[in-house]
Amino acid sequence: LWAPEHDARGARRVVRAGAVPLKALDRRRAQESGTSFAANSRFVAERIRRAWDVEARVIYPPVDVARLTAAPDWSAHLEGSERAILERLPERFVFGASRFVAYKRLDQVVAAAEAVGLPVVLAGSGPLEPDLRRRVQDARVPAHVVIAPSDALLAALFQRAAVFVFPPVEDFGIMPVEAMAFGTPVVVNARGGAAESVVDGVTGVHVRSFDDPAEVAAAVDRAASLDGAAALARAASFSAERFRTELRAWVGPTVP
Repeated sequence: LWAPEHDARGARRVVRAGAVPLKALDRRRAQESGTSFAANSRFVAERIRRAWDVEARVIYPPVDVARLTAAPDWSAHLEGSERAILERLPERFVFGASRFVAYKRLDQVVAAAEAVGLPVVLAGSGPLEPDLRRRVQDARVPAHVVIAPSDALLAALFQRAAVFVFPPVEDFGIMPVEAMAFGTPVVVNARGGAAESVVDGVTGVHVRSFDDPAEVAAAVDRAASLDGAAALARAASFSAERFRTELRAWVGPTVP
């Protein structure tokens, strides 16, 4: 099921050579098992079909929308240093948040902000923090990094953001749904699971190439004009109760 084209490790010659005999065995065992398969997106279900030649039921992961929307203004729940962090940030900005690792492509969030001339805020933590700080320092727009924000500060950042930009190709992608739960429109990769949760032209915009500044700029501008109520309504369809209902339908009523 692992797709080498989605992982830099797949470029290694020994990996590709070793995968050839294992793929045939893997497919045969999957078809012999009699197991029912589920996937967390149509994107993954298609990979299962290609790898194992079996169909998978799509059950999207749950997002605790009720918790995220419990406070109309999360900034009111901040104290001390985190309140000071938020107060230092611009009133309107392009937002990116994730682990600071290469495949999340947070550098492209900075490029998106530059393309439209808006400030940018990156939130998270991880091994690429030094690289991202250098990128932020060289940015052509005001740029800020927020390290390891609490849940309340992250929520406040989502609420203030003009647009949430999410460049990676993900199996599903929880954070775009979380952004929509705050009424924040999302710009996502047209390839991957996030393109299924974000409705193009309604709750966000799909981008075919984040390397095309003109396309990215148009996407951010278009997303920023969308109705936040539509984004929130879309996020609600990924609730935990919906997940439990679909999981019970797949495995039986024993699911708590």
